[in-house]
Amino acid sequence: MLNNDPDLVKFVHSCEYDLEKAKKCAKDFYWSRDAVPELFSGWDATLPHFQSVFDTVTYAIMPRRTPDNFRVIFNSLKTSDTTNYVIVDITKVTLMVVESIFLTEPTVSGIVIIQDLEKATFSHFVKYVWSLPRKIQVYFEDGVPLKREKVHLINCPGIVDKGLKFMGRMIRKEDRDRMQSYSGDDYSELYKFVPKDCLPSDVGGNLPPLEELHELTVQRLIDFKEVFQKHSPGVKTE
Repeated sequence: MLNNDPDLVKFVHSCEYDLEKAKKCAKDFYWSRDAVPELFSGWDATLPHFQSVFDTVTYAIMPRRTPDNFRVIFNSLKTSDTTNYVIVDITKVTLMVVESIFLTEPTVSGIVIIQDLEKATFSHFVKYVWSLPRKIQVYFEDGVPLKREKVHLINCPGIVDKGLKFMGRMIRKEDRDRMQSYSGDDYSELYKFVPKDCLPSDVGGNLPPLEELHELTVQRLIDFKEVFQKHSPGVKTE
């Protein structure tokens, strides 16, 4: 653990140079791979079941960082149908997206996540709570070597508050405090945190449409197969 310079940079930098926090982050990072190996295997974005994920959820890494040097990840549901909303596969894609960033951008300030919940239903929250392996929470809470600044929940239907309360037992207070929700299609408050230059045109930003950025992100994950195999500890692409 922390046995080479790149590892030290990733963990210490993500923990704002707090060595004790960096040690815990590294411990949880490696522990998660042993605890839930099923989520760290099959990292090959060309596999058919991942195509179902990409047809269900939009994943887009914004090509421009914020002025504070944060990378923005934009996710949205393409449909309210939960048939192909398979939590294990969706979690794998989320892990691949996040790890593709810290593998190539070790000194990025962190990540900002935007979730478009316009098509979210209570069934999505139920599936998440009952299907997500509990042990992976360790990774998402303290094992990601990327600082998480904010999670912006946009286009929130009324059901979101009920859904978040249902998920309450799975979310720490400090993680809930990072969440900021918005209803309606007025994104002026979002722009205070994430400038238009770092957002897709779908929400009034200056970047290309979300679907175009999604296609680029999917291709990125396809291209990263060998990178994951060589540089992500404990990850298997087959």
